[in-house]
Amino acid sequence: MLVRSSPPGRSLLGVTVVLSVSLVFASPALAEIRGTDLVGERQVVAAPDMQAVAPDMTTPAAVLATSDGQLLWAREPNAERAMASTTKIMTAIVVLEAVSDLAEMVTVPPEAARVGEADVGLNAGQKLSVRQLLEAMLVHSGNDAATTLAVHVGGSIQGFVDLMNEKALSLNLEHTNFTNPHGLDDPDHHTTAADLAIMAQYAMSKPTFREMVGKRTVDVPAGRTTQRFEASNLLLGAYDGATGVKTGWTNDAGYCLVASAKRGGIELFAVILGTKTENARFVQARRLLDWGFAHYGVREVASAETTTALVAVTDYLDLTVPAVVAETTSTPVFDVLGEVSTRASVADELRAPVARGQRLGTLSVEQGGRLIAQVPIVSAVDVPAPGGWERFKIGVTRLWRRVFGGQLRAQTVNVP
Repeated sequence: MLVRSSPPGRSLLGVTVVLSVSLVFASPALAEIRGTDLVGERQVVAAPDMQAVAPDMTTPAAVLATSDGQLLWAREPNAERAMASTTKIMTAIVVLEAVSDLAEMVTVPPEAARVGEADVGLNAGQKLSVRQLLEAMLVHSGNDAATTLAVHVGGSIQGFVDLMNEKALSLNLEHTNFTNPHGLDDPDHHTTAADLAIMAQYAMSKPTFREMVGKRTVDVPAGRTTQRFEASNLLLGAYDGATGVKTGWTNDAGYCLVASAKRGGIELFAVILGTKTENARFVQARRLLDWGFAHYGVREVASAETTTALVAVTDYLDLTVPAVVAETTSTPVFDVLGEVSTRASVADELRAPVARGQRLGTLSVEQGGRLIAQVPIVSAVDVPAPGGWERFKIGVTRLWRRVFGGQLRAQTVNVP
């Protein structure tokens, strides 16, 4: 079930202080867990330079990833755990891909009204739209809304669960298995921090899902009235750039959170699993996201018109063409992986004519031996082919220089 959120504007400052104090008394078991931490693909315990920059986290399992799936930090990313209401991320994915008209009306079945735990008070026989049910499920985590959608789309709970597992298989979620659409504890209902990150990234690619999980309140019809529920995700409106996505809690799962935030064109996903208190998951997510934004961001790695080489034109005696970077290029950089360097690969020589903008080579941008960007290198000028009289003069001059010494053509020079 999902614990209801506190009133809007609730401060996390007190929670931060409590959690900071708890770090002083971290258990030996936590120290063992930290030994599995990864920064990028490097194990922190085996890399002293990584130990110095890694975030200080207390959650038993977590992942920080970019929107395109790059792993920035992880602890026990593939450990199978109960997932609580983060399950509803997949429930929403299956519904959104099965229902084309979100205004379609749905009747609440008896099994939804009695599912229990977190709910929005739906009554058997009540009619709501698919959109209303999705919002009730995603914003306030209604188990009754999730069950209603499952029966409507799958024909039965088991039919819908089969669809969930088929989708998990298509997304290569190798450690994930669903037995229900809401996340209540079941021994065979499990996922991992890494799988949840992939699931959330995929779901957030759907505009309707993104819009819904960004809501801070949801209005749900209840008889002749409408009841307003607050979002359970306390980061919305309180954390700079927060965009979603889902909270959860059960006895087996502990407190869970899949959180996303976007700043400066970069969106990060933090998955926090198994904290002991409701607020600890938000503190941990903030800490992990802050660390990510501090170390991962868009950086200019190449400037247009930068000269990389002067390339000899073999048809002339002493003519070179400036080989320049074609365009200013920026790319996300994870600074803890090392310095960014560039390497230019340019033609050794050219034959005229040469056109301005003609491709002469490639500027490769690398970090820690990994290619992170490539930019074309082009000619900065036009060079026509020499005319008949000019070719004659060049030929005579070369003959003279072969006999008496001298440069027959210009030399290509790389520019540092």
